Amino acid sequence: MDEGKEISIDEVRKLDLRAVKVTHCEKVEKSRNLLRILVDVDGQEKQIISSISDYYEPSELVGRTIVIVNNLKKAKFMGLESHGMLLAVEKDELLSLLTTDRDVPSGIRVS
Repeated sequence: MDEGKEISIDEVRKLDLRAVKVTHCEKVEKSRNLLRILVDVDGQEKQIISSISDYYEPSELVGRTIVIVNNLKKAKFMGLESHGMLLAVEKDELLSLLTTDRDVPSGIRVS
């Protein structure tokens, strides 16, 4: 999608965005910056592989509620399947994960 290009509400509805609780996180062995993150999506465990270890230690993420794209096609990173994508803002040397400002049930849909 081109930056600044308008999309319809129907296109937005295709995204399954969820607020999920991080239940486990570890550095991926032999990788430079990958983390293996397990999240609870409404009672189901989902694995996400993300290149954010330059910004977060695994212990910082466990227990946090973050926002993910839940219906992204799976991808493989260093032989590990990733079943979603974390949402974050990034500029220069700053990266910050999107979170909720209140405690919400894990797996709740973002609307």
